[in-house]
Amino acid sequence: MKKLKIFLLILLIILLATAGTLLYFFKFKEYDVADEEVAQIIEDPYTIEMPDGTTITVDANGDVVDLDDNASAPVTEGTSTEGTATDGSKREGMTSGNKVPSPTTSDSNTNTIEPSRKPTVGSIKKKYVPVLENLQSQADNKLNSLVSHAKKEYDDKKTNGESISYSYFYTKYVGTANELEALTDVVFVGVINAVEKDLVANGYDKSYSQNLVDDYNAKKKARKDSLLNKVMGL
Repeated sequence: MKKLKIFLLILLIILLATAGTLLYFFKFKEYDVADEEVAQIIEDPYTIEMPDGTTITVDANGDVVDLDDNASAPVTEGTSTEGTATDGSKREGMTSGNKVPSPTTSDSNTNTIEPSRKPTVGSIKKKYVPVLENLQSQADNKLNSLVSHAKKEYDDKKTNGESISYSYFYTKYVGTANELEALTDVVFVGVINAVEKDLVANGYDKSYSQNLVDDYNAKKKARKDSLLNKVMGL
């Protein structure tokens, strides 16, 4: 029994030492990972066009550097707007000439304006599908560029006979992927906020956007797992 306890104690010490070494190499050891090409992938901003024509641009620091709000543009005579009347109220179909949709005549010969049909939850979310697909495409392009660069660096080191440090590749490229993920999240939050406002404005609960969030998180995890597998498989 005493020998068994000694064996288990030695085994525990080995496991702790191994775990500590791995934690050191993957978390605490500092590597020189400065790379202009990798930095350029990060610095290349995200630019997303929203359904209402506004453009969101997010830089490498996660800051919105350009917000082109077409809805606030001044109305000039002869220019059709999607809803800003001269008194500042929202009226779909209004123009600068104060024209309104052609009235319809009821059976009582009274002129009435046909009310616009209320959009459904599905139609509201559908407007933002191309926006999210565009964001997904930009994120994938950045990640593919990162993977290509990692493979090129690995091949170059191997060709030149340099030692291959897997912890170096992990630290450099997974760390960069985390930065990209954070930037993508900033844009996504902006899009989801717009979806929720659109839902609420039409009388729906903002929770109807949850499936878009779930889908985004699933794709984000798939991207991260893909990069990790590729980097660790070099």
